[in-house]
Amino acid sequence: MTARLTRLLTTTALAVSALTMGGCAMIQSNVANTTLSILEDGVTPPVLQERDVDMACNFSMVNAPLVGAARNFYGDPSLMETVMLSSAGVCSENQAMGEEMRYLRAARDKRADEAQDARIAQKRYLAAAAERQYGAFLRMKNKMEQKYFIKYGESCPKFKRDFDELVYLMGSIGGLQAIQNDIAAQQSVGVPTDVAPMVERAMNCLDNAKWWGAPQAGRATVWSIIPGAGEGKDTKGTFDSAMTIGEYKGVRLAHVMAAISAQSTDEKDRLREVIKRFANVKDFKQNTDYRLIDAIAESQMTNISDRMWTHNTGSRTPIGSLGKFWDDKIGGDIDAGSFLN
Repeated sequence: MTARLTRLLTTTALAVSALTMGGCAMIQSNVANTTLSILEDGVTPPVLQERDVDMACNFSMVNAPLVGAARNFYGDPSLMETVMLSSAGVCSENQAMGEEMRYLRAARDKRADEAQDARIAQKRYLAAAAERQYGAFLRMKNKMEQKYFIKYGESCPKFKRDFDELVYLMGSIGGLQAIQNDIAAQQSVGVPTDVAPMVERAMNCLDNAKWWGAPQAGRATVWSIIPGAGEGKDTKGTFDSAMTIGEYKGVRLAHVMAAISAQSTDEKDRLREVIKRFANVKDFKQNTDYRLIDAIAESQMTNISDRMWTHNTGSRTPIGSLGKFWDDKIGGDIDAGSFLN
């Protein structure tokens, strides 16, 4: 009872103090930041344990503006906004992929009007994804610089929480995704390409083993997409090492970055190799604390596979066939004819 009374008196004293200092702003700030703390420490961890990618990204699309409104109450929602904008970007990328499938089918059928319309719609969704991802990057960058008194890409934060490290990783990867999606959308957003070298340096601030090999895979992605950046670097070896860590840690995010790298450099055999590796990890066990991250990786890898299947057969990857291909020989990995009947 004494402890409860002490807390009550302390709260009352703070409220009176806030009012005498001109007050409502301080009360609003305390409420807003307490709410954000609950979202960061109490809501986000169980959400990351889920596997429903569509639910997570749609939740983020709906609620990101609500979280951002904490600024009107003198709170700073930058960290939660980074998470939610990164997740919302997944929605836009999936919508863009749907339009790309429509484009590929229309092109196969020589329906020029349909193909052109699908391509325009695809670029609009990619622009939306780039804007969200770049927004996530900026919020992460600005908050980390303000909170830890560092210059992003030049010095490293002394992280106080795992949540801050996760935000740092997600925002950094979001910056790389924003560049690629903006280029595909004819640079309609204007994401500066100097984000890539900043991210490459910043990724060294994270424990590579702790975060599933993703930090070094992010660096290798920069080496592969920026001309001259990979000179003297073992890009393939770095990806392979990162994927091994991800398989052991239960989050296959590095595999997606390796696939995107192979796709951007038109290494078709390497791309197939990475997709097959992703789908055939022996005794793979998802990290229970980060199931959603691995589920997003699976969704993105399926999108890459769908693109290849649709280009070659007119339809997406058959159910249960991620890691298999339409031209695999009978008696090998699959009976290709069974997919086309």
